Amino acid sequence: MSGLLVALVLVPVAGAFISYPLRPRIGDRIPAIVAGLTFAIGVAAIIWGYPHSNQFFIGQLPWVETKTQLFGFLIDPLSSLMLIVITVIGILVVVYSAEYLSSRNKDHAYLENRGGYYFWMLLFIGSMVGIAISPSFLQLFIFWEMTTMCSWALISYHRDSQSLFNGFKALLLTHLGGIALLVAMALLYAKSGSLAFSALDSLKPGLRLTVFILILIAAWAKAAQIPFYTWLPDAMVAPTPVSAYLHAAAMVKAGVYLVARVAVSNTGISHTAGLILAIMAVITIIVAVIMYFIQDDLKRLLAFSTIGHLGYVLFGVSLGIMGSTTGFEGGILHIINHGSAKGLLFLSVGAIAYATGSRSIKELSGLARKLPVVSTGFIIGLFAVTGVPPLSCFWSKFMMFTGAFEIGGVAGPIMGVLLILESLAAFAWYLLVGQRVFFGKVSEKAAVATGDPSPVIIVPLIILMALCFLAPLIGWPFVQYLSVGVFH
Repeated sequence: MSGLLVALVLVPVAGAFISYPLRPRIGDRIPAIVAGLTFAIGVAAIIWGYPHSNQFFIGQLPWVETKTQLFGFLIDPLSSLMLIVITVIGILVVVYSAEYLSSRNKDHAYLENRGGYYFWMLLFIGSMVGIAISPSFLQLFIFWEMTTMCSWALISYHRDSQSLFNGFKALLLTHLGGIALLVAMALLYAKSGSLAFSALDSLKPGLRLTVFILILIAAWAKAAQIPFYTWLPDAMVAPTPVSAYLHAAAMVKAGVYLVARVAVSNTGISHTAGLILAIMAVITIIVAVIMYFIQDDLKRLLAFSTIGHLGYVLFGVSLGIMGSTTGFEGGILHIINHGSAKGLLFLSVGAIAYATGSRSIKELSGLARKLPVVSTGFIIGLFAVTGVPPLSCFWSKFMMFTGAFEIGGVAGPIMGVLLILESLAAFAWYLLVGQRVFFGKVSEKAAVATGDPSPVIIVPLIILMALCFLAPLIGWPFVQYLSVGVFH
C-alpha cells in the first residue's frame, strides 16, 4: 500500500516532466491520462483508508531529532475528502484545457505549444495531493511552497506585463503566509520537539494560541482572506481552467485544509482562538459580498465569491473549535460542495469567453439562446453556490447556520444572522447577473457564438452539473467521522 501512496504523488509529478516536451494532440492526451491515473490511484487509496485514520512513515532526516517521524502518508476522512476534490476537478480541468487552449478560443487564441502549461498544471495536482496526505507540518510545508510556485507560473502564463505583475503579487502575498507557517513550525519544534500536527496540544496555552494565530496567518494568505485577499481577483488574468482549479480544488483550498487539519488533530485549541477565526471569517464574507456589486468581469465576480466561501469553511471550523460539531461538519462538507459548484461556474464562464470573446456582464445578454448547455451549467452553478435546495451548498450552509445558533451566547446568533443576510444578498445579485447575461435580447457579443463548444468542453460541465447535486452525498460519509480533536 505504501507503494501505491508513493505513486499517488509521483504519477502527476512524473507526468508533468513527460508532458513538457510533447507536441499538440499527444501533448493533450498524455496529461489527461496522467490526471485520470492519479484519480484512479486516489480512489484506491481512499477505499483502503476508509473510514479510519491510516498513517505510514517512510523517512526521517538524520540531522533533525524529533519525537515523531517527518515523512510519510496520512489517509483519513479529511485527507480523503480533499483527494476527491483535488483529483476529480484535476482530471476535468485537464480534459477541458485541451480545447480551451486552442486557436479556436475567441477570447485568447492559443497558438504556442502547451507543454509548459501541462507541466505546471500536473505539478500543481501532485503538490496538492502531497499537501492532503502529509503526516507532518514539515512535509506539508514543502508541498505548500510547491503550490505557491505552481500558482505563480500559471497566473503568469500569458507572459504579458499584467500577468507577470499579478503572478508576482500572488507569489509575494502567499509566500508571506508561508513565512508565518515557517515561524510557527520553528516555535513548535523548539518548544515541543515535534512537527506533528497534534504537537500544539503539548504547548502552554499562551504559546499554543500564538502558534495557532501564525498558522491562521498562513491560511489567510493562502486562502485569500482579509487582509491578503487582493491577489486572488487579480489572478483572474490566468487561463480560465487555471482559475477553475485554483478556486475549486487547489491553492486556496490548501489554506482552509491546513486549519481544518490542525483543528481535528488537537484537543486544546481555545475558545478564544475559535472566536478570532470566526470574526475574521465573517468580516471576509461581508467584504466579499459587498465587492460583488462593482464587478463587471464574470471571473472577478466569481473570485470574490470564492473568497467569501472560503470564509464559510473557516467559519465552520471555528464553530467546531467553539463547540458545535454540526457547524464543523458543515464547514468541512462545504469544501466539496463549493468545489463542485465553483468549478462548474468557472468552466461555464470559460466556455462563454471561448465562444463570444467576452466575460463582461454589460456586453452579454441572451446567451441561453446561443449556448443552451453552457447557460444551463452556469445557472445550476449559480443556484448551487448560493445555497438553493436541493443543490450542494444549501446543505453545508444550513449546517453552519445551525452551528452558529448552537454555540449560543451573543456572538453565535449575531454571526448566524449576518451570514443568512449575506446569502440572501449573494443570491439576489447572482440572480440579477444571470437574468442579465442569459435572458433577454441577444447582444452583439453573444451573437458571435455559433452554439455550444465541442464535447471536450461540454462533458466536464455536465459532470460538474451532476456533482452539484451529488457532492453532499459523496462528502457526507467522510465528514461524519470528523470532529475537532477526535477521530471516531
